This record gives sequence, structure tokens and C-alpha cells, in this order.
Amino acid sequence: MSVIRSFKLPVFLIFLLFMGCAKTNVRTTNVVDSANLAKPDKVLVQDFTVDIKDIQTSSSPLSKLQRAMADESLGAAQTELGREVTNALANELTEKIKALGFNVVRISQPVQIPQGAILITGRFSNINEGNAIRRNVIGLGLGQSSLDSEVHVFAPLPSGDNEELILFNAHTDSGEMPGAAVMGPVGAAAGAGTAAVIGLNAAKGVASSYKSASAKQAEKLAENIAAELAKYFARQGWIKP
Repeated sequence: MSVIRSFKLPVFLIFLLFMGCAKTNVRTTNVVDSANLAKPDKVLVQDFTVDIKDIQTSSSPLSKLQRAMADESLGAAQTELGREVTNALANELTEKIKALGFNVVRISQPVQIPQGAILITGRFSNINEGNAIRRNVIGLGLGQSSLDSEVHVFAPLPSGDNEELILFNAHTDSGEMPGAAVMGPVGAAAGAGTAAVIGLNAAKGVASSYKSASAKQAEKLAENIAAELAKYFARQGWIKP
């Protein structure tokens, strides 16, 4: 005769699981609903910018040793990390917006937005690679990696100027424990575009083999940005709710 025993997760482990969830920090500054704005025939995704002073490479002894053995300066390592993170976000965001049914073009430099198009752009205010050894071995917030970005969406006006449709800040981090999920959606048009967001999450992103934790987080950040944009697009009537 078999005996079935019930198993209850200890309270302190439940507490640690909640602690492991990544934090969500969102501040929506501007959202403009324009009933006269037709669905764009083109979406430009511009590479986000970042200042080298806002990039922190891995602080683990192993990473420092690898840079020393490769005779790589700190500045070169920062530049490479910034390039990888920027590329990861742009690639993933491009694919996610395409999955919503838009014609998407990735650009690397500022351009004049053509009529009938919108531009998604932004900048990273923080790229922090953290300490992988502390993060993966100890956890509980030690060695945490994080990203902070400012996201803008612009549309051209007949006058030649640009109108800012959306401005919001997006944050993601590795959480308090290894493998924690990144932030959820961020701010505008809550409740709209639920079906689009579900389809978006199911869409296959680009294949990647990024080295840094920050670049992998950038992919998840792009997913969240795209999900938030899907809500706005649905409210504008550009995609089905």
C-alpha cells in the first residue's frame, strides 16, 4: 500500500521566491492618442544610444583576468558591451514589431522620419553587467546585472517637425536570485491589445549567441517594450485588440 504525503513549500522558501522576482520601475512621461493618425506603413527602429560612462563591465575577478590576458582596456570592454547590448535590443525589437504585422526597418543613425512612418528610438542610461560569480553562486541580489532605458516614439508632422507619441522609462534586472524574470509591461494603454501581446510573446525572436548577461537582458527588455507598444497600437486601431 502506497502512502501519499502532502508537500508544503516552507514559508521562507516562498518568501525567497517572491524576493527573486525582478523589480519593475516604470515612469510614463508622455502618451498622445491621435485619432487622426493612420496606421504607419513603415516603422523605423533606431539603435539606442549609450554614453560610455553609463556602462559598467563585469566586476568579477575572472572577467578582469580575461581582459588582462587579452590585453583589452576597460574602455574597449565598455564599448564592446555597449555595442552588444544595443545590437541585442534593436534586433529583438525589430523582430517583435514585425510579428505585429508592421513593415519594420532598422536604422543606426538619426534620419528625417518620412510621412506615413513612425520612429522608435531611445537611449540607455545604465548598462551594468554586475558580477556573474556572485549572482549565480550566492544570489539574493548580489552581483545583480541591470539595464535602464528611455524609450521614445515619434511621428512626423506636416510642418516637418516631429510629434512625440510616447515617452517612458524601462528597467530590467537579474532579480534577487539567479534566473529571475525581467520586468513586466510598462505603462501606456493598459488593457488594450491583450491578444496581440499574447501572440507577440509566442513569436520567435532572432537567434543569438550573446556573451554578456546584459545583452540577454536586452532581448527580454525588447520583448517588454514591444508588448507595451502593442497596447498603444491596439488603442490607436492599428492592430486588433
